[in-house]
Amino acid sequence: PMALEQVFSDRDSEDEVDDDIADFEDKRMLEDFVDVTDDEKLIMHMWNSFVRKQRVLADGHIPWACEAFSRLHGKHLVQNPPLLWSWRFLMIKLWNHSLLDARAMNVCGTILQGYQNESGLDPKKM
Repeated sequence: PMALEQVFSDRDSEDEVDDDIADFEDKRMLEDFVDVTDDEKLIMHMWNSFVRKQRVLADGHIPWACEAFSRLHGKHLVQNPPLLWSWRFLMIKLWNHSLLDARAMNVCGTILQGYQNESGLDPKKM
């Protein structure tokens, strides 16, 4: 039940984003794609969810978001080479659209390389 103050408040909650519903709708939308792999769908969902929850709104925030995403999901990415390649491909697409620069791509690569070194995986086989 809502408090009386909430009922009579001028604040409208319709603009609030329910993350669970947004994730469900995102997954459902991605399921409709037939020309992409499951790993590509997964990385797109992970990225969409991340930027929504972090409220990445401006193009200038993309380099920070890529670095933060690499730090947050790096361990998982390096243990799943197809997913790691999908993440790299997404970063290349962001670079092609001038949303990501070479410095940020290098920082992300260095972050991922650190996780690969930690896990003892051979980066040449990825």
